[in-house]
Amino acid sequence: MNIKTVLGNIDRHDVMLYTISTCIWCLRLKNKLISNKIKYRYVDIDLEPLAEKEKLKAKLSAIKPRLAFPMMFVDDEFIPNEEIDQQIEELIRGA
Repeated sequence: MNIKTVLGNIDRHDVMLYTISTCIWCLRLKNKLISNKIKYRYVDIDLEPLAEKEKLKAKLSAIKPRLAFPMMFVDDEFIPNEEIDQQIEELIRGA
């Protein structure tokens, strides 16, 4: 799996994203984390080899059967899309 790390000053929590490289909502989330200087890791699922992509989709489907991207995890806890902005605020406040 090709996990990339984006550095930031706010790094008290492990923030992991599963994204699609061309997804506007995924790009919006990445940009929001960057502009708030939050360190995060991510993998663009669509750029993974087919076998790895299938493994990732199976893993994520076990958490959320109807896949929708981006998928954000903070300290291994899944953050539903409607709670992402609130979670970012909490990461900033806790810095």
